[in-house]
Amino acid sequence: MKAQCILCETVDELDDKKFKTKQLRNKPIRMYLCPECETRIAQKTVERINSGKFEFHKPKTKKFIEKPANL
Repeated sequence: MKAQCILCETVDELDDKKFKTKQLRNKPIRMYLCPECETRIAQKTVERINSGKFEFHKPKTKKFIEKPANL
Protein backbone atom coordinates (compact mmCIF):
# COMPACT_ATOMS: atom_id res chain seq x y z
CA MET A 1 0.00 0.00 0.00
CA LYS A 2 1.26 3.47 -0.80
CA ALA A 3 0.80 6.32 1.66
CA GLN A 4 1.68 9.99 1.41
CA CYS A 5 3.08 11.96 4.36
CA ILE A 6 0.86 14.92 5.23
CA LEU A 7 3.82 17.20 6.03
CA CYS A 8 6.54 16.57 3.47
CA GLU A 9 4.33 14.86 0.85
CA THR A 10 6.73 11.98 0.26
CA VAL A 11 5.13 8.74 -0.91
CA ASP A 12 6.18 5.60 0.97
CA GLU A 13 5.46 1.97 0.24
CA LEU A 14 4.08 0.34 3.41
CA ASP A 15 4.12 -3.35 4.27
CA ASP A 16 0.58 -4.72 4.06
CA LYS A 17 0.99 -6.84 7.20
CA LYS A 18 1.92 -4.03 9.60
CA PHE A 19 -0.60 -2.65 12.08
CA LYS A 20 -0.24 0.96 10.91
CA THR A 21 -1.06 -0.03 7.33
CA LYS A 22 -4.16 -1.87 8.46
CA GLN A 23 -5.27 1.20 10.45
CA LEU A 24 -4.86 3.43 7.40
CA ARG A 25 -6.75 1.02 5.18
CA ASN A 26 -9.67 0.50 7.58
CA LYS A 27 -9.97 4.12 8.73
CA PRO A 28 -8.78 6.35 5.90
CA ILE A 29 -9.37 9.49 7.95
CA ARG A 30 -6.16 8.72 9.89
CA MET A 31 -3.13 10.73 8.85
CA TYR A 32 0.17 9.18 7.82
CA LEU A 33 3.51 10.64 8.88
CA CYS A 34 6.76 9.35 7.40
CA PRO A 35 9.33 8.11 9.96
CA GLU A 36 11.51 11.23 9.49
CA CYS A 37 8.65 13.64 10.22
CA GLU A 38 7.39 11.52 13.10
CA THR A 39 10.85 11.52 14.74
CA ARG A 40 11.30 15.25 14.18
CA ILE A 41 7.92 16.08 15.74
CA ALA A 42 8.59 13.79 18.72
CA GLN A 43 11.96 15.46 19.38
CA LYS A 44 10.52 18.96 19.17
CA THR A 45 7.63 18.02 21.47
CA VAL A 46 10.03 16.68 24.11
CA GLU A 47 12.19 19.83 23.81
CA ARG A 48 9.11 22.06 24.20
CA ILE A 49 7.92 20.16 27.29
CA ASN A 50 11.40 20.24 28.87
CA SER A 51 11.83 23.97 28.19
CA GLY A 52 9.57 24.91 31.09
CA LYS A 53 7.49 27.30 28.97
CA PHE A 54 5.01 24.58 28.05
CA GLU A 55 2.01 24.26 30.38
CA PHE A 56 1.49 20.56 30.88
CA HIS A 57 -1.93 19.84 32.38
CA LYS A 58 -0.78 16.77 34.30
CA PRO A 59 1.27 17.16 37.50
CA LYS A 60 4.94 17.16 36.56
CA THR A 61 7.06 15.51 39.25
CA LYS A 62 10.18 14.83 37.22
CA LYS A 63 11.73 15.81 33.92
CA PHE A 64 10.02 14.41 30.84
CA ILE A 65 11.85 11.84 28.72
CA GLU A 66 15.17 13.07 27.39
CA LYS A 67 14.80 11.58 23.92
CA PRO A 68 11.90 9.85 22.18
CA ALA A 69 11.83 6.09 21.89
CA ASN A 70 12.88 4.59 18.58
CA LEU A 71 9.90 4.71 16.28
